[in-house]
Amino acid sequence: MEITNTLNAEKDQQQQLSLVEFQAAEGSFRQPTAAEVSILTFCKLRYARSRAQELSNEFARLLNRGSSLE
Repeated sequence: MEITNTLNAEKDQQQQLSLVEFQAAEGSFRQPTAAEVSILTFCKLRYARSRAQELSNEFARLLNRGSSLE
């Protein structure tokens, strides 16, 4: 996926989330489309991968710090 597509997907997701919030406030919830679910899933997966990488890096840093103290 190209960077521009990713940026557009993020913008689309933000617009869709505000629409869902508006509809929820109005009490007229509708089933999300496949495209909306796909965009949300993509963003959540990317966040999960990013968070996993952060935790992996932190763990490696702590291991290196601990081994240097011995």
